[in-house]
Amino acid sequence: MIVIMTQVERKYMQQVDDFILGASPEVLSKLAEIDKKTQLEGLTFYDVYSALSDEDRKQILVRNIQNKKD
Repeated sequence: MIVIMTQVERKYMQQVDDFILGASPEVLSKLAEIDKKTQLEGLTFYDVYSALSDEDRKQILVRNIQNKKD
């Protein structure tokens, strides 16, 4: 099976990867929880992350910003 990604998909994956690389330990812990869920459900991390509610994503971002200020 050949999977071809669009430019938008590649850009999204890069943004998520960059976010993970710059995340605080607390945020990385939350992202690890999401990653475990993906493995149990047979989904990709990117699919589950993109399905998070806007509120969940905001909470993750706020935690990351707060931890960087400390």
